[in-house]
Amino acid sequence: MPDAPAPSLHPVASRLLDAQVSWLLEQLSAENLAGNLAGEIPSEVDALLELGEQVTFGSLVDPAAVVEAATTLFTAVPASAGASTVVGVVADVLHAGPGEPVTPADLIDRENVERIADELHAATPLVAAALDDLTRSPLVAGLASRFVTRLVTDVLAGNQALARKVPGVGGLISGSMAVGTSAAGKVLGAGKQLDQLLGDNTAKGAAFAMRRLNKIIVDLLADPTTRDAVLEVFDLYADQPLPPLSQHASPDDVRRVADLVHDIVIAAAPTPAMHDLVSALVDGVLEQWHDTPVTQVLAELDLDRDTLAGLALAVVPPALAAAQQNGHLEDLLRSRLEPFFTSPEVASLLA
Repeated sequence: MPDAPAPSLHPVASRLLDAQVSWLLEQLSAENLAGNLAGEIPSEVDALLELGEQVTFGSLVDPAAVVEAATTLFTAVPASAGASTVVGVVADVLHAGPGEPVTPADLIDRENVERIADELHAATPLVAAALDDLTRSPLVAGLASRFVTRLVTDVLAGNQALARKVPGVGGLISGSMAVGTSAAGKVLGAGKQLDQLLGDNTAKGAAFAMRRLNKIIVDLLADPTTRDAVLEVFDLYADQPLPPLSQHASPDDVRRVADLVHDIVIAAAPTPAMHDLVSALVDGVLEQWHDTPVTQVLAELDLDRDTLAGLALAVVPPALAAAQQNGHLEDLLRSRLEPFFTSPEVASLLA
């Protein structure tokens, strides 16, 4: 069926519509925007904040709708053309580096470096458990075996006495000596015996090497001097400018890595596990502030009245000015107001 014809405007209603559109455009003109909005926006923000004191956060949002919106955005946006464009821009910016020299101290405080070092020290049991679990992989154990064999034999070749003082390595050397090396001068023989003990010929030797390597790593993390060493390294380089990526990688290299990270996000975003995570996060946030007034939520986010008014003043006037300049604002106002003037209620008043 053809669409019903649009109701015609009464001549008086048409003039009223033109007058109202003209008045609104005048109020939103470039000459009036700065003065009018500068005074009106803060007042509107005050009114909204006053209303927000009476309205709770939970009454404004439907958890199910927020979860659905969040999962939809999380699924659609990463795979979009716009996201690919942003990833490319980020890669180019990272490759070019900052316009001014940046040092590690500009990015992180020494106090936070200390906290990171303390957390690493406290996480020693977790690291130990994770490393022990890796011994179940024959390939990882084999790599550890070859690494330890190469490390110890190289140290032995350079200075066997020094090797005995390396934490965790002394036991390796003693074990290899018990197998067949009795003279410190027979370095080659020690290496062969160590290969037999730690080489990847048997799973037992590989697992033994993996456990010894794990012990070295855990001992280093548990050693209090490791924390001091981390802070010392930070102090050495804290004021040194960080070299830009352009000194070490080409633009294609950086883009390739950025695309890889992007592809990982694209693959993970639509999975049920990720949706469950998003749902749990949204539910947790909404539950935290469910009975809290909206104004208090904004205050806890450090979004006070002046900040909100400043953001609105920075965004609204330029947007309105641009819309008015290209004629879209008049079309928008007219399309929104015309249904009122063509309504039966207005027609009956003008009859």
